[in-house]
Amino acid sequence: MSQTASPDKDRLNVIGRLVEAVCARPVPMLLLSLLFTAICGITAVTGLEFKSDRSDLISPKADFHQRWMEYCERFRETNELLILLEGPESPRLQTVDWISRELIAREDRFQNVLVHSQDQFSAETTQDFQEKFIELQTQVQLARLIAQPHSSSAPLLQLLGLTRHELNADEEERAGHALLVTDRIARSLERSLQSIDQSYDRYFPEKVTADQEFWQRYVGDPHIVYRPDTSEDGQTDPAAASEPAACPADHSIISVVPVASASSGSEKYGESLNALSEIVAAARQRFPGLEIGVTGIPQLEHEEMVRSQDDMALATLLSSTGVILLLIFGYRGLALPAVCCLTVGVSLIWTLGATTVLIGHLNILSMAFVAILVGLGIDFGIHLLSSFQDFRQAGNEVPESLARAGHTVGRGIVTAALTTAVAFLCAGLTDFPGVAELGIIAGVGVLLAVIATFMIFPAMVVLMSRVRTTNIGVSTGGWLLPAGSGPAVEGPFMRLLHATTARPVRTLICVLVPLLTLCQLAWTWDDDGLRCRVVYDSNLLNMQPRDLPAIHTQQALMRGQTANVLYAVSWYPTREEAQAYAEQFRQLSTVGEVIEMASHSPEDLDILTGKVPLPGQSPEDAMTVLEALDAAIATGAPSLTVLPHNPAEVGALLEQILVTLNNSQTVINTQLRMEVDHFLEIFARQPFEVQIQILAAAERELVRSLWSEIRWMALELRNAIETQHAYLENVTERFRSRDGDWLLQIRPSIDVWNDAGLAQYVNELRSVDTDVTGTPIQNFEASRQLKQSYLNAAVYAVLAIVLILMIDVSRPRTIVRVWPAALLLTVLLLTARQLMGSESAPELTPLRLLLAFVGAVVGGSLLVERRECVVGLMALLPPALGTGMLLGMMALTGIDFTPANLIALPLVLGIGIDDGIHVIHDFRRSRGRYVMSGNTCRALVLTSMTSIVGFGSLAFAAHRGLAGLGRVVVTGIASCLIVSVIVLPAILVLIAHTRARRDSSSALHDPADAETESLQQFAA
Repeated sequence: MSQTASPDKDRLNVIGRLVEAVCARPVPMLLLSLLFTAICGITAVTGLEFKSDRSDLISPKADFHQRWMEYCERFRETNELLILLEGPESPRLQTVDWISRELIAREDRFQNVLVHSQDQFSAETTQDFQEKFIELQTQVQLARLIAQPHSSSAPLLQLLGLTRHELNADEEERAGHALLVTDRIARSLERSLQSIDQSYDRYFPEKVTADQEFWQRYVGDPHIVYRPDTSEDGQTDPAAASEPAACPADHSIISVVPVASASSGSEKYGESLNALSEIVAAARQRFPGLEIGVTGIPQLEHEEMVRSQDDMALATLLSSTGVILLLIFGYRGLALPAVCCLTVGVSLIWTLGATTVLIGHLNILSMAFVAILVGLGIDFGIHLLSSFQDFRQAGNEVPESLARAGHTVGRGIVTAALTTAVAFLCAGLTDFPGVAELGIIAGVGVLLAVIATFMIFPAMVVLMSRVRTTNIGVSTGGWLLPAGSGPAVEGPFMRLLHATTARPVRTLICVLVPLLTLCQLAWTWDDDGLRCRVVYDSNLLNMQPRDLPAIHTQQALMRGQTANVLYAVSWYPTREEAQAYAEQFRQLSTVGEVIEMASHSPEDLDILTGKVPLPGQSPEDAMTVLEALDAAIATGAPSLTVLPHNPAEVGALLEQILVTLNNSQTVINTQLRMEVDHFLEIFARQPFEVQIQILAAAERELVRSLWSEIRWMALELRNAIETQHAYLENVTERFRSRDGDWLLQIRPSIDVWNDAGLAQYVNELRSVDTDVTGTPIQNFEASRQLKQSYLNAAVYAVLAIVLILMIDVSRPRTIVRVWPAALLLTVLLLTARQLMGSESAPELTPLRLLLAFVGAVVGGSLLVERRECVVGLMALLPPALGTGMLLGMMALTGIDFTPANLIALPLVLGIGIDDGIHVIHDFRRSRGRYVMSGNTCRALVLTSMTSIVGFGSLAFAAHRGLAGLGRVVVTGIASCLIVSVIVLPAILVLIAHTRARRDSSSALHDPADAETESLQQFAA
């Protein structure tokens, strides 16, 4: 059985004396800590910013990112939103028009509003405008004829005369305004009947239509009189009859660029996205029956952040409750665990203040330092608390127990903190700012956490012991801590642990075989050699909650292959160069569409830039159009003196019109004939006075409706001109820079969210133009940089940890002898490489030089001090084997690394090396046959369990990235714990046999002298 030496008060090391000094002056120390906390808190609140843009994670010095920033500067566009509308055509187009107008009206929130269902560079919109303008001119001419002050006949008779002329004209003469006057008279006559008897309202539609419903209702079989494949002259179109009619698209897309918020510290597009949410909600209420969704990088990030905040709130509640209950159950009390939690909270505030001074901001990656610091910072307090309770159980006073606890575990705590901090600070050597800033913040935070542990925890415990009547620190029993005061006795957990170390060889065989088998599951052999089964998945959609509205909209776009929020861009100074590259891009298999302006004629471009408002017209003609529209809008209905009509004269004219309509069997003529015939039938049965009233009402209706329709058509055309000009300006602004560059939008034909498709797409684009940029290129390069940065940080961290372990376990004389020699060997290696100058020789990068230096230090230390160095290197076993077990479990359960859970690797590495160092220091403090001490075991289990509970709460998150992070961290911590309490102690037991045989020659010495010698060696 091993024994742990209990130090005398006069033989305390530096950390023990520091804790003793804090215990002697607890109030000044707490006031100093409170002052520093207030300064850090005020500094963080007033100066710390938060950058939510993913581009902030990328190095501004990277070539691909500089190209992206140049694009943003030239075209003032960085992100795009897509609004998808699905449903019937008529209400969908109305909704598109309404939403577009709402977006255009909010210039402070949205820019570059484009409707993708329109042909951006065709003249169809202009042609439609011309046809409507011609119809308006016809109506205006008709109104002028009626409004002539010296007209010889009444308006009704004039219109009936025009009707006869209209019906007798040939098809070519009345092209573009077929039967407009006849239709107007028929509608007015119908309304005049309805004015005296509302029962007529049910017989005819409000407008002249030519649909199957009308024919089925009034004529009978629609296939006899009207077919979709039959023209107005009754001739069948063979092509239309043989081919099915094309089904119109059932969706429309509106693209818009949100305006970034000017306020610092808030979400970049938060205000614009909230305004868009209000517009979409209003559109759903105004136009029910349509599916309206919004997607795009800003919308995805916004919904992800909102859901992540909800998930983190739930996880915080669950983890806080779980950790508190765990500490209460483990220590049978709340006061001392609460002091540990308070210490971590203070260190968080200190870290925020240091972050404000050192960096000035947090980003979406570096904000994870909170989870890292809570997971690691509380470990220091729990280790100190466990050792403190052991000395209290032995009957020591509170200050003396704290000082002895600092002496006993303080060195292990400081070593663990240094190794973890240096491991994180090594991430600052990477070229990826997101990872570098996280490493710096986490490293500084770990150092501040250990300082807070030795400054605040002892002072708080001493003050609590002065005001409480209970025997603080003396346990009443727990699942890891036996009850009572006096020498501690073994609990059930410790007896189980001792059973595993009683037969170390059998334990190692039984445990290592399944653990190594699990590690082996993570690796496989293929044609390229050894390959890890756990891959890196950078697909951002796979991290999002499955029920996000933006995800559903994006998936709908991908299924229909109609649009994608990810597309590449490139620009060229001349039109010819842009045309040539556009044609090359169109030949690529991964490119679905290239949108650009350069391939269109100069006339089209003149229309787009607003030089010629209408094709084929001079600017003077265009002004005439605008003046005509403004005049029509300002025109009011004339005041006409209505005289009684002769019913016989009007009836005779209508009979002539009816005969003319009977001569044609077209759809329009047939329907008008039925309406006129129906009117004459009703009109003939009315008394003479009623007939006069009907004709007067018909004339008033003709005049009123004509002027109302003129005004309405003019307003509609005026708005159409304004909308078209704004639309063309948006197109020009998006595809032409202020310097005259021509932009190409290169949209993919494959899924570029997954890694394979993205790599294929980017490689093909770069085969045409190496300077192509865009969101897919940003995602591709940032993903590679992020993964490589974590790997480089891990290598630097391992090398730094090895050096710190060598310092911890080596004697000063060994360091003096070995380290200069290792440095000299590294310099000689570098000099020899420069003198050789061979191109075939490998380049000596800083990483390779550091690796050579560390190898020389380890090799030299093993030659001089083999046993101590081997024991020190054993601290690497929990993170190394634990990481292997983590990879095996991930491969077994099908979990891949993602940008969200990659942060688990440094966290597991830090916790694993923490556990290993504490076990190694516990071993070095022991005498005789090694068995892990109760306070070390208790601290390891509790620190691991608190981290497991804290991160395990993330498994309940709907955000798949956070849930995956929780599962990976829990698996990694549990693996490190198994190695720390089972595998590593069994190996140390075997090493202790060698030490026991070496010390057997001194077994006859006095035990007190042996204890004194051991303590002197430990203090050294």
